Amino acid sequence: MATQELQLQLTKFEGPLDLLLQLIKKQEIDIYDIPIAQITDQYLAYLNSMEKLELDIAGEYLVMAATLMAIKSRFLLPQSKVAQLDAGDAEPIDPRQALVDQLLAYQTYQEVSHFLARQSQQRARYFTKEVSAIPQQPIQPLPKGLVTTTELGAALSGLLAKQAQDVAFVNQTIDREVFSIEAAQELICTQIKAVAGHRLRFSQLIQGQTTRQQVISLFLACLELMKNKVITCYQDGLNEEIRLNWEGMKA
Repeated sequence: MATQELQLQLTKFEGPLDLLLQLIKKQEIDIYDIPIAQITDQYLAYLNSMEKLELDIAGEYLVMAATLMAIKSRFLLPQSKVAQLDAGDAEPIDPRQALVDQLLAYQTYQEVSHFLARQSQQRARYFTKEVSAIPQQPIQPLPKGLVTTTELGAALSGLLAKQAQDVAFVNQTIDREVFSIEAAQELICTQIKAVAGHRLRFSQLIQGQTTRQQVISLFLACLELMKNKVITCYQDGLNEEIRLNWEGMKA
């Protein structure tokens, strides 16, 4: 049977297995039933073409050529000789089986390689945020329920906004400080110790204070008492009202 002439680009193959797969795919040959004589003749023809074009032929191509010729010669042997060669085996061995196994494994790796290449091209279309710098000093978490000065300041802003709606502040000129931070600290300590459990709501603390200066003085006094560990501030839950707790320590 005359072999079909194929036009393949000789320099694009990655190895002898790649060349064999191209020959098989081009002719739509069943990989499990390779016509070894036809494939061997075509493979050798391509090696000759590479020599004519003065292309370097790697040793692996020559090794594959020798393998194909060995398989082909086995098929050309009389069946009696083949039976003698296979006498030591439980059942006759197809001389093409090892080559088929190599082609199937190579085809699998090739498909996986193409899949990963497509995934790499798709991933290259995205930009990834660089890893943020890790703080040199780890942030120490506060105990559960403990209020920070930021939350206390937010509570003050909310209370001042509410008080601005309820009480009309009187425009006045302040000649001197009439409600000092020290006086505010004494007032806070007195009010906290006067309630049961020594816990006072922050909103109760500023009730009755009619000027902005008094409210701010109380707020600054709270910060000073927190700093000196005389009081602590807590919240029972998120967005709950802030409570002042008496610790009984002296500055």
